[in-house]
Amino acid sequence: MKTIIALAFALLITYSSAQAQDLKTSKSLKTALEQSSSSKKPILLIIEATGIPKAANMPGNAKINFKSALDEPEVINRINENFVVYKTVMTDTSIRSIIREANVKSFPAFVFLRTNKDIFFKDFGNSTDQRKYISMVDKALAALKEESISELETKYNADKDNNAVLKKLIDTRKKLGITNNAELIEKYVNNLKIGDFNDYQTVLYILEAGPYSDGNAYKLAYTNRKIIDSLYKTEPIQKRTGINNVIISNTISDAAKNKNTARAISAANFARNTWTRDYRNGEKAYNNQILWYYSTVKDTASYLRTASYFYDSYYMNISADSIKKIELKNREALTQRHVATMPYQKQISKEKLDSLQKVYGKTMVTQSVVTVGNVSNSYANELNNAAWKFYEIGTKNLNYLSKAMIWSRRAIELNPIAGYYDTLAHILYRLGYNEEAIKTQEMAIERAKTEKTPTASLESELKKIKAKAL
Repeated sequence: MKTIIALAFALLITYSSAQAQDLKTSKSLKTALEQSSSSKKPILLIIEATGIPKAANMPGNAKINFKSALDEPEVINRINENFVVYKTVMTDTSIRSIIREANVKSFPAFVFLRTNKDIFFKDFGNSTDQRKYISMVDKALAALKEESISELETKYNADKDNNAVLKKLIDTRKKLGITNNAELIEKYVNNLKIGDFNDYQTVLYILEAGPYSDGNAYKLAYTNRKIIDSLYKTEPIQKRTGINNVIISNTISDAAKNKNTARAISAANFARNTWTRDYRNGEKAYNNQILWYYSTVKDTASYLRTASYFYDSYYMNISADSIKKIELKNREALTQRHVATMPYQKQISKEKLDSLQKVYGKTMVTQSVVTVGNVSNSYANELNNAAWKFYEIGTKNLNYLSKAMIWSRRAIELNPIAGYYDTLAHILYRLGYNEEAIKTQEMAIERAKTEKTPTASLESELKKIKAKAL
């Protein structure tokens, strides 16, 4: 009997030990927040990209020799001991505001939240070395001890003349990758003296915060042109590009939020000016910003008018052959960059890539693992998206629909894929060319079969076209 009890006890210990190796995860963000509140533990939000699952979870016939050290027992125990975990994917709508605020752009992402949802640390990336994750946990626990964003905001609101506290608040947000600090930097410059704008580091600090391009902070930072010229000559190109991008992003986003067309034009002009003497790309940058604004605020008339001019002048005044040559060159350069940085480059052979494509589909694997598009993909995709946008807006203006049809045909000429034929079929239907729309949608279905992509949606749309029920 003692032997049986001892054996049972040993099995129980073994079972418990095995169970301890699993990462304990909450079923939802709401549940994680509730558990965090009751346990007084912070939250670790693990955000995976959609698409191909991580290698460790792939079926046997995929055979990728990559296993994340996040699954190591020591890492799991450290995480379980210190955090409430919610594991999800980037498309989860409950975390949309967190992704936006934390400026998450790389996946898998690890975002650490206090019980009140304040972000206090973040990291990203897979690794086979468990030291990465142990270090991540240690850094997060250290960051947890520092003043939170909410605490600093409370301090500042109690003493709005205290630039030291405001600077610490901005620095804390910047450290976490939060780039929308335009409102805060406007308040910060209000407490500075005129002479402060002759200091290189002060000017750099203001610009790094991403001031509105038509705001007071930006104007004051530009009062000393010598400093500005020096800054844009001496700072690393990555930092200069980052400054410009944040200024554009903060300005256009605020413009859309408040339907401020003057601010949107300021953002677009700033984007254009970043290209200096490259007038063609400058005009493209300007129009991309202003079109995004019109689309976001639903100013349909301005969108259609501006888009018509932009796509005709930028995409249609160059031959298809010239576009193919340009994008072939771009594709070769892009492929070389990806080969140099691709995380699976040492693990994936051609045979393994073929195996992946059989399991998950060629398109998904190519986009997720290799991330290089087809020749002429950029121009074709831009034109297709513009054409579809015109259809989606619902315009019945024959002039606009005719332009959309021409753009759609050019997209197909550059890259004849199923989705582009589908766009053209819808536009032809809207124009009243029902028979041609049917034939074009049938071509979309045939293309999809050749591409080995799903056809159900295309076939459903074909039925609607035939029934004149779109």
